[in-house]
Amino acid sequence: MATIDLGKIKQVFRGTYNNATAYAVDDLVVFTDGSVTSTYICTTASTGNNPSSGGTAHANWAFVAKGVADPIPSQSGNSGKVLKTNGSALSWGVGFEGSHYLAYDHDIHHGTQVTVNGNGLSNGTADGQRDCIVINNGLYFTVTPGHADDVLIMNCTCNIYSNWTGSGGSYWGLGFMSATSTNFANNRNVFYLMGQHAWGNGGNSNGDQYQNCCVTQQFNCDTIGLSAGTTYYIRPIGQVHSPNNNVQFVNASGTNQRSEFNAWLRHYKKVT
Repeated sequence: MATIDLGKIKQVFRGTYNNATAYAVDDLVVFTDGSVTSTYICTTASTGNNPSSGGTAHANWAFVAKGVADPIPSQSGNSGKVLKTNGSALSWGVGFEGSHYLAYDHDIHHGTQVTVNGNGLSNGTADGQRDCIVINNGLYFTVTPGHADDVLIMNCTCNIYSNWTGSGGSYWGLGFMSATSTNFANNRNVFYLMGQHAWGNGGNSNGDQYQNCCVTQQFNCDTIGLSAGTTYYIRPIGQVHSPNNNVQFVNASGTNQRSEFNAWLRHYKKVT
């Protein structure tokens, strides 16, 4: 009986393409062209001919299932970032560029009274001078700006007393300062003062004066001289004017620590 050679009656999967292997018609292989992996069928016996180059099939091969490039860029070095699109391509980014997020939120409070008389003090911003009455009791805030447009919002509330009975009045104010050391000796920067006349009265015989004084301010870091990457310490300070009368900062009469002296600071970092 005669024997008839039918050749291959089905396609043969040969796995990943090997440049040294001889392939016959109807062999199937997997090959990665650049970054695109596809499946190919051999149409003409071939050895040493990559199935495709630059997305174009070799004459001895044809695409069975053509792959596409992975649209997601490499994740290497992009920990914590989000995948973004500009409408035509994907990239890694931090997300919400130009907006701000709360990076630091801290409050301080104490009840240690500070009594000063402006008559015996000189004008100036050194500790103990009229524009730098130390009222923070060693407490402070710590900020490290990441960008010139980081935002700082700060508040100080202080209970203040002065006795004007039978004597002249007095004046006082509040402010904020920064430094690069916790003792506020290095790179001192008194960046905000309400003024020595923010509160008070110069009249006589106006009795006991109890005032719960409050100041809230918002600044971009660059507008108050804070540089990105440098750590700063910030504290509230008091001011007093020249009349010969005592002013008591952090007065405790009928109050608790939260109303005697309370301050808070919030640091909003810019997303870049």
